Amino acid sequence: MGLMFILLLFTFAELFLSPVGLSLSTKLAPKAFHTQMVALFFLSVALGSSMAGTLAKYYNENDEVPYFTWVGAASIAVGVVMILLSPWISRMMRGVH
Repeated sequence: MGLMFILLLFTFAELFLSPVGLSLSTKLAPKAFHTQMVALFFLSVALGSSMAGTLAKYYNENDEVPYFTWVGAASIAVGVVMILLSPWISRMMRGVH
């Protein structure tokens, strides 16, 4: 039952995030590169899935704490970097929302 809930959550996340990401990638791309930017968006999703598969090799069900500590710490670090870069990213977006 828990696995079904997680898959449902992932499905809703994909349904909510994918249109926004595709729209933003075409709005920010130069006119000649709309298709390439959509392809890069899908490539980033594929690379994220591949990274998740690679990280799953390090999971040990007998000792979960180190795995989730490292994954959580990496997520927090990426979040902090994104917060620090957000003013620069907003300037580069030139008013596209």
